[in-house]
Order: sequence, then structure tokens, then C-alpha cells
Amino acid sequence: MTTRLLRPDPQALGAEWRDLVVAEREQTERLREWHEADYYRPVARHFVEDPRRAGDEMLNELRSYCAPDVTWLDVGAGGGRNALPLALLSKQVIAVEPSQAMQEVLTDTARDAGIDNLEILPLRWPAGSESIQVDYSLMAHVAYDIDEINPFVDGLERATRKRCFASLMAHAPSSGFESLWEAVHGEQRYTLPAMREFLHLLLARGATPDVRIYARDVQPHEPDDIRASARRRLWLSEGSEKDLKLQGLIDEELKRGDHILQRRLVVSLISWEPSTTN
Repeated sequence: MTTRLLRPDPQALGAEWRDLVVAEREQTERLREWHEADYYRPVARHFVEDPRRAGDEMLNELRSYCAPDVTWLDVGAGGGRNALPLALLSKQVIAVEPSQAMQEVLTDTARDAGIDNLEILPLRWPAGSESIQVDYSLMAHVAYDIDEINPFVDGLERATRKRCFASLMAHAPSSGFESLWEAVHGEQRYTLPAMREFLHLLLARGATPDVRIYARDVQPHEPDDIRASARRRLWLSEGSEKDLKLQGLIDEELKRGDHILQRRLVVSLISWEPSTTN
């Protein structure tokens, strides 16, 4: 049978997505030097932003859908970068977040901001999607490493009455470190799917997505932050033989002024109407 390129099967795309995620994960497990039950615990506090901040174009677009009677679902809410600003302008936000470290940060930030219309569910989506009904839903930077992407999106659409939103970067957060990975680990890095692959999947599923692109200048990073981030992305233990090699390579990048954390980001906000079949 001829492979369908113009009208691809969403299940086939989902299987290919899963293959990429599993290959990347297996490579990580084979080469990692450190293990942490909660991957985000060392960096959870970095995911905090002022819920009342101005000047965030993408957040302002999401805010335009808020109203006193509107409900939101934020899957993978993290430290509340989006959930808390939306809660300030809406009736309620349901924040799904499996990381205990992120839950703690989200709870603390909501309390400090005086936000009490936030419900935190420690679930791994799509668990719980059958019992949730909201007006709008958001998944921000959580799709990249999801094995079963179709059931994940099915759950989002099932829980949503009006419109689903997804924010993804042009390239997965782990990308940009491929050259360092290959130089340190001695093999090519598997690359996770991101914005383009997600759009391809949505179109194959029959959605007509709206896509908005936002270019973001990166805030200056201190050299120590760059070193720690690269170490984390390569899953290295501080002071190991591979880590020492990595730090030498970063020294060279910093001298050139060309490191992934110093480059401009391209972020998308994709929205679509939920399928009536979910």
C-alpha cells in the first residue's frame, strides 16, 4: 500500500511520535549519570513568574479569553506561569501537575499572590480527563516527551467545551545541545518532536488550527547557569570525567558568544476547536 503523504493517518503519526520519544528516553537511561525521582526538583523554582506581569504577548492572547464565568484547564501547569495569571481573570483554573516539586512551587506562588480559585490535581494526563469539563484548556511545553500523544490530545479535547491551546517551541527544549551531546557521549542525540510535528498531527486529526508565532529574546544567563543547564540536559554528574569535558566545550562556546541559551527563542501558540467525537 502506498504511504499517504498528503492525507496521513493520525494513528501512524502517533506511532512515529512514540518511537521518537521512546528512542530518546532509552538513550537517556543508558547514558545518564544521575537519577532524580522528580526531574524538576532541582529547577522547580526557576518556573515562577509574576502572575500580574505585563508585556507577555502570548499570555495576553490567552488572557483575552478570560472572563469572570470562564473555567480553564492547564495540563502540565508547572510553577503556574500561565495558570495563575489566568486564574486572576477567570472563575477557576484546574492545574494538572504530576511533579511534586512543581506542585509545591505552584501552591506557594498562588498563596503569595492571594489566588484561591486554583485546583491542583496531581495526575498524569490523560488520567482524570473523563471527569473534567472546562471552557478552555492549555498544554504548554508538555507535548515533547509524551509517548501516547493522540490519547493525550483526546483527553484535552474531551475535557474542553470551546477551544484548546498548546504552546510549543520550534524545537524541543533539549534540542540545541545535540553537538555537545555527541561530543561528550560519543553518539548522535535523538531529537524529540516539537511544534512542526504537533501541527502535522493536528491537521491529520482533522483540526483547523490557528497558529501564532512569538519571538522571544533570551534573558542573559550567567556562565554558571549555562554550565548547570548543559550538565542537566546531558544528564551528567558534576565533576565526572564527561562533565569536565563538557565544561571545556562550554568554555569554547562562551568565548565565541554562541550558546543555545543565548539565542532567540521561537514559541508558538496553537489553538483549535475540540473534536465533537471526544
